[in-house]
Amino acid sequence: MLTEERRMAIVDKAKIEGRVDVVSAAQEFSVAVETIRRDLEVLQRRGLMRRVHGGAIALDRFSREYSVAERRSLNYENKVKIAEIASHYIPHSGTIFLDAGTSTECLGPFLRDNKDLTVITNSLTLATQIGDSSTHIILLSGRIRPITLSAVGELALSAMENFHADIAFVGTNGVSTEIGFTTPDPDEAAMKRKMIAHSRETIMVADSSKFGKSCASRFARFEDVDRIVTDLGVDQGIIAEMEKVGVEVVLA
Repeated sequence: MLTEERRMAIVDKAKIEGRVDVVSAAQEFSVAVETIRRDLEVLQRRGLMRRVHGGAIALDRFSREYSVAERRSLNYENKVKIAEIASHYIPHSGTIFLDAGTSTECLGPFLRDNKDLTVITNSLTLATQIGDSSTHIILLSGRIRPITLSAVGELALSAMENFHADIAFVGTNGVSTEIGFTTPDPDEAAMKRKMIAHSRETIMVADSSKFGKSCASRFARFEDVDRIVTDLGVDQGIIAEMEKVGVEVVLA
């Protein structure tokens, strides 16, 4: 288990159990007690946990977005599998939207060196991944959010008005049967919403850890999406709700 994976697992454990004990966590993750202490110090500096005697307690998980580095390490193998399946829907020619996120980021290797394809994105990371290949890449301008390395805001939304795409590949932070697809930041939500509105087809890419969760800003209902690619860990009840409104669910 990578360091960031362990730290996020510690946060999840504290969220479920109320607190994390240093000694028991060291045994559970097969690391030294001092390693767990360092993890807890890092998590406290990030605002995810508060140190208490013998361990730490979790703060509200949704009071802070995970950084790009933190999210990259979470469920990475599933994200790669999802991207591999989602890549089958990339057209050989035409135009696609990709929003910023670690799930859509995994599509980068499948988008290189296609001279008949135009990729429009607000992701600095994706633009860098694809930019030196023969694929046409358009990076939307706007205010850069450091936590996601994405262009957002009025300038980015205005730039979007000039573009339409065959397919939008969009990520999400939360998937809820009651609310739909959500993300913590309203500016990110506005960009996702615009991409969906300006594309003929929308494909959501999301690993199973996003299901059953919701964030502050909704950007789409289930019926706004044509297809979702996810992994085998998804609850069958949520799949049934999606299929009921016509969403195709593809499991990686």
